[in-house]
Amino acid sequence: MRQGPRYFDPLRFSFGLCAVIALCWACTSMGGHDVDARRGIDFGPSETVSLCLLVDDGVSEQAAREIVHAAWRDEAPLYRLFITVSSVRRWPRPAFTVDGIIEALVREPLPPTCDRVLALIGRHLGDVIWGVIGLPEVLGAVDDNTSTHGYAVIQRASLNQLMMSPIHVVQHEIYHLLGCTDHFNMTACYDRIAAMKLRRRSERTEIFPAWDMINHRVLVSRNAVNARLKEIVRATEPVPAK
Repeated sequence: MRQGPRYFDPLRFSFGLCAVIALCWACTSMGGHDVDARRGIDFGPSETVSLCLLVDDGVSEQAAREIVHAAWRDEAPLYRLFITVSSVRRWPRPAFTVDGIIEALVREPLPPTCDRVLALIGRHLGDVIWGVIGLPEVLGAVDDNTSTHGYAVIQRASLNQLMMSPIHVVQHEIYHLLGCTDHFNMTACYDRIAAMKLRRRSERTEIFPAWDMINHRVLVSRNAVNARLKEIVRATEPVPAK
């Protein structure tokens, strides 16, 4: 049966828009702090995580350093865990989607001066069109295999960024880089940060320990991280024809 003309339904449109925003919010929200739980955890003495930044075209070194500082400024004293930016390197955005960006990121070895690598991504016309249409997007992500490489979109071009500012996106991805994997579970996050700090201190690990979420193990050296990254790259390469 042929249907009649469809009219604009503001209620349905509003519900759909809220669903899109909620989906994007869930992808980039770590959850609220549990002050009582945090106070009951001994985070030990101060430690520092060294961060190497890869910046997209249109993102200045000053802007990159400032947004990382703003994102972690209030969090650092909570855990006595501070972040320093050891280098900033130009890295034009390699792909449009989250999968493409992460695939390119894991091809970047963990440099000698870095505990973690974070790419700060700008925007282009495709993002603007995507945002106008109102489709869901991923504003940041961290690789599951080492939790050492991630990215965050730091320029605005879509509606869901009204709910999640670039500073909060960077903060969220830093938490993932520290080994926090469960959204809306800050208690587990506190335990992970405390455990990683203790491991670093007790074993004097080469890097701030990283979490391989796929194999549920801790990576404590740069060689271990880079070996794991190579495994992932090899697994994604096409098998040569015989």
